[in-house]
Amino acid sequence: MDTHLMIGIAVMMGLIGIAASRDLLRMRRAQLQPVSLRVQRENGAAGRSRGGLG
Repeated sequence: MDTHLMIGIAVMMGLIGIAASRDLLRMRRAQLQPVSLRVQRENGAAGRSRGGLG
């Protein structure tokens, strides 16, 4: 086989692989559901954190 032909085939296979992986990642991201986290603060902790470092 010609070297240019082999390089061309390798580039085409790489582009196909990139397109397929992007499509799979997009489908995977659509399947994931967002998780909401609730953070609770104690009453004393809110006052202490406003004073800065001192």
